[in-house]
Amino acid sequence: MRIAIIGLGGIGASVGLAVQHEALGWGVVGYDIAPDALEGALQIGAIDHLAESVAACADADLIVIATPPLAMPDVFQALVPRLRPETVLTDVASVKSPVLRWAEAHLPYPSRFVGGHPIAGTEHHGVRAARADLFHGAPWVLTPTAQTDPDALLRVEAFVRTLRAAPLTVDPAQHDREFALLSFLPHAVAFSLAALHRENPTTVPPGGSWRSATRVAQSDPALWAQLMALNREPTRQWLQQLIQRLQTLADALEQGDANALQEWFSAPSAPSPREP
Repeated sequence: MRIAIIGLGGIGASVGLAVQHEALGWGVVGYDIAPDALEGALQIGAIDHLAESVAACADADLIVIATPPLAMPDVFQALVPRLRPETVLTDVASVKSPVLRWAEAHLPYPSRFVGGHPIAGTEHHGVRAARADLFHGAPWVLTPTAQTDPDALLRVEAFVRTLRAAPLTVDPAQHDREFALLSFLPHAVAFSLAALHRENPTTVPPGGSWRSATRVAQSDPALWAQLMALNREPTRQWLQQLIQRLQTLADALEQGDANALQEWFSAPSAPSPREP
């Protein structure tokens, strides 16, 4: 089994480390546009060999694309000349519908592409954030379409289980809508709170609630700008609902309405998702 990983940030390098940790004897080749990421992945043992280009990864049995999402159309096009019909491709992006459209538009065998998203990210990024156990017990969403080859789906499901994650099949649009609430909205709030604090420094040190609420504001802002632009409508809809709830709270505070405040805080809450 030959695995190629394109994009060796925290997630891509963690895939490589996880494969190596399981001692399966698979060959793992990696490529990244950043030389430091390539060398770092080789030094920590996430990959066995460096690929000189995206195209050089096309000969693998399974290709995992872990680049920023806007790089994916170029990655697909670079793979095309050497891609084999039997090769399976998957990705790890937090937004799925645009990626699936790009696969359909650019790949010669789009049925062999299976959209994927491991719900195991952290606020840390880059190859030094990689961990061999990152996916242990984590849900790993797969988003097949009506055109997806069943064999390709089975192979990606087996690969995910090999990394000790739990594959979960979800409709792509449903994934994007729900994850806009579960991750995109918390990131928007965290970045907003962090910006407020920069603009209004405090003498009182922050406590645990602040650290929990702002932890993901340490995430890569360039990546999150891409993700939110690609999933803008579901994110906008959830933001509107949040703004309405916060406005209700502001109105109750302005009026000094203790009953309204009690009602606002008594709304049932959902369990926290694993992903930041």
